[in-house]
Amino acid sequence: MRIVDASAWSGFARKTAESASDFAQVIYNLIMDVRDSYRPGLHYMRGPGSKWRAKHRSWLGVDLRPVPSAGQR
Repeated sequence: MRIVDASAWSGFARKTAESASDFAQVIYNLIMDVRDSYRPGLHYMRGPGSKWRAKHRSWLGVDLRPVPSAGQR
């Protein structure tokens, strides 16, 4: 039977603890990325909608109704 000295065990324990810590950090980052539900692209306002246009049509001075295509006359 082979006897392992204390320094070998402490080195093994240190490397194991570092690996476990790295693994735990990766898992934590994955969980935080999944939990972070703020995505600016989903909440991006692309401009005024139809209700705003209807309300402000008088001062815009432009008729914003869609122009019928040639085949719909």
